[in-house]
Amino acid sequence: MTQFTEHTCTLPDGIDIFYTDSGAPATRDYTTLVAFHGTGFNGFSLWPLHKHAHQRNVRTILCNRRDYHGSTPHTNDEIAELQSGNKAFQDRLALQTAWLLAHLIEHQHTPRPTGDGKKGGFVLMGWSYGAASALALLADPVAIPGELYQTIEPYLRSLVLYDPPFQALGHPPPSLPGLYDAFADPDYTTLDAKFTNFQRWISSYYKHPNIASRDAAGMFVAKPPADTANSTFDRWTDEEKARYSEIVAAVRVDLPALAAAMQATLKTQFHSVLFSTDLVTSHFPRTPILHISGAETCYPGMWGYMSSFSSYAAAQERGDVSRPTTFKIVEGGNHFMHYDMPEIFLKEVMANCSMNIPTIQLSPHVSTS
Repeated sequence: MTQFTEHTCTLPDGIDIFYTDSGAPATRDYTTLVAFHGTGFNGFSLWPLHKHAHQRNVRTILCNRRDYHGSTPHTNDEIAELQSGNKAFQDRLALQTAWLLAHLIEHQHTPRPTGDGKKGGFVLMGWSYGAASALALLADPVAIPGELYQTIEPYLRSLVLYDPPFQALGHPPPSLPGLYDAFADPDYTTLDAKFTNFQRWISSYYKHPNIASRDAAGMFVAKPPADTANSTFDRWTDEEKARYSEIVAAVRVDLPALAAAMQATLKTQFHSVLFSTDLVTSHFPRTPILHISGAETCYPGMWGYMSSFSSYAAAQERGDVSRPTTFKIVEGGNHFMHYDMPEIFLKEVMANCSMNIPTIQLSPHVSTS
């Protein structure tokens, strides 16, 4: 396995954030990729990115979100905020992310972005439901004290939404019958069995019939056949499954976000970051977004991509002020591109975070026509 180091950053409020670090490349203009994982899979599951970081002039910092291994659990009061959809929960994540970036600037001597904006600085990435945490940083200037903002703003080169499910962005579900829910499948009766089914389902590959249509009917949304050879999860050893998986954290801090209260909050967060004129022009105004998904990801990720693309394209057509956003579909990729095709995935991320003026990128599967 690729070598990396393990660290714990203690934030000013006493919260610990655990992360693994590829270490710095031997250059002065490397990019620091800071990543948050998704539901049920911790930062260890992202480790293949470390292997390919230095060849891309990248330093990878793979963080465990709170409640996951090594990071401070949320308090019961904070979980109550999550369950009620209280925006304070997201604001706290924004502040703690800002503190983390400031810590890396001070203690790890993060290089500033180069003059052309193509190297250096931070690329902040949220994978799957981790996108909700990453977006929080850009959602409300009130959440971040002015001096802290002035410290980190010049460094934040890009924000990456890596295959977020529609729920992470507060998008409504596709209006289709028979949407498969891995946690509600009656064939699995215990929590452990349901969680294993979820892990297999979300890490499988899906041949969507017509995603170029941008219509929900073009996705495969039914229960997949029992083909374990088609799943990233089932190619892991028992030791890897145990190391990467965290059911207790997923149930406590992620599943409550699927309820209507937090979905409304996440919807507002997404639209504020991308479409609020005040935010786009004054809060991290130099930070564009990359939304990247795999062509064979599960339907929640594909619907997240389609919904975001449609919202952005409509705003562009109206002439609305929008945060510059690039959309990228990776051929042959599933929800675990970082694991099954890490070199290709990292290449795509860095290539699409290096543009001076990001623009909407049409893929072979999605068009504005």
